[in-house]
Amino acid sequence: MLTDGIERELLVEICNRFVVNKQELIGFLDGKVEKPAKVADTLTKSLMDKELIRYVEGQGCYAITQKGMRELRE
Repeated sequence: MLTDGIERELLVEICNRFVVNKQELIGFLDGKVEKPAKVADTLTKSLMDKELIRYVEGQGCYAITQKGMRELRE
């Protein structure tokens, strides 16, 4: 299901931490892509659309789902 290398890298990073906020995602992407904030938005939307991560309301962070963890094991 994951076709983009950076998308998979980001999912692995979220899986390693279980929960990350947007600034942590931007920091992870900084130096890997040209516009880390924009790429973070695009990648998190894509991963949420695939139900691999979910946004935690009130906490302002993203958490990996069970489906996301299974995806990494495949």
